[in-house]
Amino acid sequence: MSVFPTRLVSRLWAPLATGPKMLAIMTLGLLPIGIVAILATIHNARENSAERAAQTLSRLDDKAERVNELIARSAVTMRAANAAVASAPADSLVCPVVLRRLETLQSIAGRYSLYGADGRSNCAMPGFAPAVASRGTPGTVLSINDDARVLRLSLYDDEGRIEGVAEYPRPGLAELTFIPGTSADFSLELIGGGRRMLIRDDYRPMPFVRAVSDTASVGEGDFRLRIRLGAVPIRPLDVLLILLPVIMWLAAALIGWLIVNRLLLLPLARIQHAVSVYRPGERPLELPQLRSPAREIGELGAAFDTMTHTVARHEAELESAIERQKKLVREVHHRVKNNLQVVASLLNLHSRGAATEDVAAAYASIQRRVDALAVVHRNHYAELEETRGVALKSLISELAANLRATAPAGAVAMQIRLDVASLRASQDTAVSVAFLVTELVEYGMLCGAGLVSIMLEPVTGEAARLTIEIGTLAGAVDCDPALTERFERIITGLSRQLRSALDHDPEHGRYTVTLVVLAERESTGAVAPDAISGRPD
Repeated sequence: MSVFPTRLVSRLWAPLATGPKMLAIMTLGLLPIGIVAILATIHNARENSAERAAQTLSRLDDKAERVNELIARSAVTMRAANAAVASAPADSLVCPVVLRRLETLQSIAGRYSLYGADGRSNCAMPGFAPAVASRGTPGTVLSINDDARVLRLSLYDDEGRIEGVAEYPRPGLAELTFIPGTSADFSLELIGGGRRMLIRDDYRPMPFVRAVSDTASVGEGDFRLRIRLGAVPIRPLDVLLILLPVIMWLAAALIGWLIVNRLLLLPLARIQHAVSVYRPGERPLELPQLRSPAREIGELGAAFDTMTHTVARHEAELESAIERQKKLVREVHHRVKNNLQVVASLLNLHSRGAATEDVAAAYASIQRRVDALAVVHRNHYAELEETRGVALKSLISELAANLRATAPAGAVAMQIRLDVASLRASQDTAVSVAFLVTELVEYGMLCGAGLVSIMLEPVTGEAARLTIEIGTLAGAVDCDPALTERFERIITGLSRQLRSALDHDPEHGRYTVTLVVLAERESTGAVAPDAISGRPD
């Protein structure tokens, strides 16, 4: 078998349900037995048909025997009548008596003519003067007249001289060949001498009745009697015997399928439905009442019930463990955030007591980075219930507010404008974003920036673009070279942590980096510059 038919059969077979598959398998499995039974029944039906045909054609022998009996009796009686006429005086009235006697001895009516030794008719029925040869073959000679309505019997003696002639009309032959008590639905014809006489034409074909025909010899020549009629019709019992193997084959396959369907498939379907609608944690598994005699089906249902209880128990334990872990993580983030705030407060106290402005600026710079990390932990702690990552919008907004709050005296008038989409990122990405924003905004503060614009917009479903534009960094930068070198080294490292190249547009003082986000929010919005343009209370 080629690959294509195999794949085609597999494609047609695979989608079928188990019930039709079982029915097809059992039907094919019982097919050899059904074929053997059908062949045996066909052989038996043929034998019965042949027997019925032989029984039907046996009626032909009776009809041919009647015709032969008519011929033999006619020959005997005509010879006796001819002898009686020849021995009587010439003026006697023996001829009419002989003819009447001859007619009464036959089974059907006919016309007769007797001949003398000279070959002339010496006794004949009125108006009957057949033209026959005076000499012929000894015995009886049959012939059919031109219009095929009369059968003629010519009788010759041992020397070939004509002795007598008898003619029998077709209606008489039809009456002779009909056997009382039998069906008249048949056709009968007499064939011989190159001519054909239709004695009876009453056969009418019928549905489901086979037509049979046969011939039988009549007389001493080549004459034959042929019959055509319907065979004995098949009985309802014979039809049942023919169809019985097919019925048994189909019944066996159907009963087998019903048993498999009742004992196996229906209980399995009910169990499958109960399992498919089962939802762990909502309600217990409600198995149907299985009344199948198959013990294994009940055991399977019990196994499913046990499994669901085990799964429910494990899920409850898992949910409890996850809840404990979630509380533990929340506590860790909360403590880290508190510790970072403590460190930021200490740095703030130290910066206030610093002897010089450079030391105070260093403390403030460290405080900003600690604040940035604390903001990340606080936002992650706030979003921990949803486990959808850190909200970048609230993170950047809070960072901007903290950066404005810790701005040095020379950057008090600096504004931070936000246009941030509601996106979420992982904690690692959020930390890098917080430090990158802190570094860029602080660099703008130290370089005398009047406005810092921070924009975050989605690019694809899993990527976003962060753009920070600092007005004073457009064109030539008037800033401490050591500060600039340190700044560039730091933001390059942060962009590597984000696994993205940092694009710098010197003409506009714009820095752009692509972030990996968890999900894109439908609603986006900008935070008004006035909300963070001044120092908070």
